Amino acid sequence: MRRLLLLLLLCCMALSALARDPSHPRIGLVLSGGGARGAAHVGVLKVLEELRIPISVVVGTSMGALVGGTYASGVSPREMEHSLTTVDWDKLFVDESPREDWPIRRREQSLNPKLDFSIGVNDGKVSLPSGALAGQKVEMFFSQLVKNADGIRNFDELPIPYRAVATNLEDGSMRVFDSGPLPEVMRASMSVPGVFAPVLFEDHIYVDGGLVRNLPIDVARRMGVDLVIAVNLGGGYLPRDQLGSVVGVMAQMVTILTEQNVQRSLKELRPGEDVLIIPELGNMSSSDFNGAAKAIRIGEAAARKAAPRLAHLSVSPEDYAAWLASRPRAVPDRAPITKVDIRGLTYVNPKIFLPLVDHQVGRPLNRPVLDKDIQRLYGRGDFQNINYNLDRQGGSNSLIVNAREKPWGPGYLTFGLGVASDFEGDNRFGLRGTYRRTWMNSLGAEWYTTTQIGNVADFYTEFYQPFSVERSTFIVPSLGAVSAPLNVFQDGNRVAVYQLTRSALGLDLGGTLFDGNAEVRIGAVLANASAELDTGDPSLPTRTTNETGLRASLVYDTLDSAYVPRRGNRLTLDLRSPQSALGADVNFNRAAGRWDGAFAFGANTLVASAEAGKAFGGDMPYYDQFALGGFLHLSGYANDEFRGNQVAFGSLTYYRLISALPPPLGRGIYFGASLEVGELEDTNPLVTKPGTRFGSSVFLGADTWLGPAYFGLGLGGDGNTTGYLILGRP
Repeated sequence: MRRLLLLLLLCCMALSALARDPSHPRIGLVLSGGGARGAAHVGVLKVLEELRIPISVVVGTSMGALVGGTYASGVSPREMEHSLTTVDWDKLFVDESPREDWPIRRREQSLNPKLDFSIGVNDGKVSLPSGALAGQKVEMFFSQLVKNADGIRNFDELPIPYRAVATNLEDGSMRVFDSGPLPEVMRASMSVPGVFAPVLFEDHIYVDGGLVRNLPIDVARRMGVDLVIAVNLGGGYLPRDQLGSVVGVMAQMVTILTEQNVQRSLKELRPGEDVLIIPELGNMSSSDFNGAAKAIRIGEAAARKAAPRLAHLSVSPEDYAAWLASRPRAVPDRAPITKVDIRGLTYVNPKIFLPLVDHQVGRPLNRPVLDKDIQRLYGRGDFQNINYNLDRQGGSNSLIVNAREKPWGPGYLTFGLGVASDFEGDNRFGLRGTYRRTWMNSLGAEWYTTTQIGNVADFYTEFYQPFSVERSTFIVPSLGAVSAPLNVFQDGNRVAVYQLTRSALGLDLGGTLFDGNAEVRIGAVLANASAELDTGDPSLPTRTTNETGLRASLVYDTLDSAYVPRRGNRLTLDLRSPQSALGADVNFNRAAGRWDGAFAFGANTLVASAEAGKAFGGDMPYYDQFALGGFLHLSGYANDEFRGNQVAFGSLTYYRLISALPPPLGRGIYFGASLEVGELEDTNPLVTKPGTRFGSSVFLGADTWLGPAYFGLGLGGDGNTTGYLILGRP
């Protein structure tokens, strides 16, 4: 006890000495905005700690608010350096949670490539997202950085008093945050207009503080400091060759506005008292977050260059240790969560948050489980962002979850484009539009409609009605029609082209399995197929067939991408059974299954596929038979060149990442190659000879926001060669 009292006495004496000694004034650290260039602040902080300079207050804007708030919360510069240089920034700037966390229904809908951009259509009004990024993963990253400050709302209670600057988007005024949830405040300060969605806080809308005060020296002065150490990152103007786009012009406009207020702030510095540090970042882009390590080194060099001007602010090792010991300690709160308060819901049923509530109430905050639950909820596609904070009152903890629904929802309109050519006369194209209306009732009913125009045209609409918010069981009435060319080949020559039109009115019952990774459906369908001759011998038959009957399907899907997966599996089983007893003109049973598995090693990915199908109980019409031929499905042969009543197929496809695509354009550009083998039996020998065939391909591919894109060359086992150009899935 005596030792503890002695330590406290020494700390008080040291602090008193610092307060009395004019050589140890109250120092305000001011950190400017600058996007990715702001990592240089971490280098400056490393040197300030080496020089043993005690900081009394920290004020920051944008990236300066992030670094400053993290430092003020008690995180050391070296810890920050590790976090900023090891995080995957490319993934951080993709709002979407991993595909494996999506509901199985959404995974299936993602197989229809479309622009990764939604337009809200509700009550006859069209609305757009307020930013390219909602900042979901960014804010979760911030929460992890300052986790020791959970529950601290008054920024004067942090280890170092802190302020962050943001811009009120409604009137252009400056907001100086001295309290609030720290991660959300940092996000508000760095919400660059047009890049990040604005932050709604206390019924006001905030964007990047750099628009009004990028170097907030005056804010630090108002906190009672004697002198300022200001770190200005500079404007980072874009060169002329980057000003030819709307994005470049907008970025340059923001930089111009920012630099104007920085020049005013620089005039507030007091020569001989304040210290200005300018890291020489050159032409480093404000968006080059992967260059964080380089920026940190540049910040260190700039601070060491300023060391002679900082030397008089250094204190003895004993005084610096006393200052460190005297600061309030921000540590994780281990008190159990007594209540979870879900806020911000309008149309989403709060019952979907019950698993999250159950995982937290009655025990200390479990951050990894909470982050996983939020990621799963975000994967539903209903929310602009979800964040959380602790409210400590009377010795108990309340967990507040802010779930902000997409303001442009709950009706979404998206678009897609599909183009494919085998350079052998089979050219297909289609322009697709999809409308999805969610939460039509409290159980989460959805109306989903998609239509495509082009030489491949289709229309499909369904009403998805779950029997509970968990979507464990559901019923789906549907209506669809599709019209596409059907080619008939003989000995490798196209002898006829039909226009195949199908229509179907269906009703399915279904449910989810395997922790939501699978969906099973069983139902009945009123179906009709019509094959009209378009090109070929006029004596060739046309056919219209009633195919009313029963159907069933199972989908299991854990792939991480619908187009170029690196891990996971996908299994589909499908059964169709037209029944004459129900009015069909034909009787047959068609059973088919396919498995795809992805395995990654470094920049390489191997996708294995296996497919099998068989008709029994009767032969199928030609257009219902299993088909082989086309890119990655017996490459080197024409699309669907071979058909039969029994099929077996297998392939190995190799992808090598040669260039990553910046978000949100896509995931990457790949070089690839494939080996394929297929066997058809029970064929019409006049059209397709039974037997085994081989195919292979080499290609350049891309996983893009428009869907998959390929340019390749196929080689068939008979020496056939075919080129392929594919964008999306027409």
